[in-house]
Amino acid sequence: MTRLLGLMSQPLLLHSLTEMKSVVRGCLEAAQARTVVEIGSESGANTRELLSFVGGNDGELWCVEPEPTLEVEQLDGQEDGLHLVRGRSPEALTAVEACDAYIIDGDHNYWTVSQELDHIAESAEQLPLVLLHDVCWPAGRRDMYYAPGALPAGAVHPHSWELGCVPDRQEAIEGGFRGRGSFAIALNEGGERNGVRTAVEDFVEARGDLRFVVVPVIFGLGVLYSATAPYADALDRVLGSLEGNPLLERVERNRVDLYMELLEQGDRVSQLGLRQGRLLAEYDRSLTAAETEAAALRLEVAKLRESARARDSVDRALS
Repeated sequence: MTRLLGLMSQPLLLHSLTEMKSVVRGCLEAAQARTVVEIGSESGANTRELLSFVGGNDGELWCVEPEPTLEVEQLDGQEDGLHLVRGRSPEALTAVEACDAYIIDGDHNYWTVSQELDHIAESAEQLPLVLLHDVCWPAGRRDMYYAPGALPAGAVHPHSWELGCVPDRQEAIEGGFRGRGSFAIALNEGGERNGVRTAVEDFVEARGDLRFVVVPVIFGLGVLYSATAPYADALDRVLGSLEGNPLLERVERNRVDLYMELLEQGDRVSQLGLRQGRLLAEYDRSLTAAETEAAALRLEVAKLRESARARDSVDRALS
């Protein structure tokens, strides 16, 4: 039973960068990173992992998060090596000194990621190690927005808080993968200035000395670094068997397809529930109307009976 309860507590869809902690740690170790910036702390699980790494190397971690969870705030008060920057990236990065490595897992849209990369590049002569989550579906080629109102108007694609997306379909749809109010998605996938991966590729194209490696699982981990960095060969060894791995790509697609089926089944159940609710409401309305009509009929019958009794009394009196 304990094992069953443990399985039931697992998320239905693995989505956290924490699931790729061995790869992340391998990259950080290869780059001999001591100072790390985490953009977007989510629940704080990955923050703990990064603290474990920098703590073992006498390093420091800067966590940039506009709405930190209670766990992250508690860590900030307990860990000397953690510096919590409460603010929205990329503006909040101005309060962070240049570091050895950056973990980008914040607002998954072209403008934000592009601005973050530009800031990182400007802060050092050579681009430091940059790890980016969500470079594959669904955010790789489609903007997602936690706070579209905080972005410049021209940086935001037409979007929806209610619609969702499915693999291999450009247009947003009813159902599918969606934020249910927690984030919005661009109405269309692909095209210029759309998505995390597009932002990275445009950044790389504008420079000639960078390598961009994609580990195609858990929504995709992108590893960006200078080809002339002293640790480039070490990173190549860490990532060599993972880059574009067809097995990982197949596993990821299968994982996403199964989750899409689960979402579809859930939506069907919800629709059935709504339909049942409507039928019950209609039944209640019909029952109420019938009861009202029956009460009116009973009242009419009572009046008729009273009238008949009155006539009988008159007739008896006259006779």
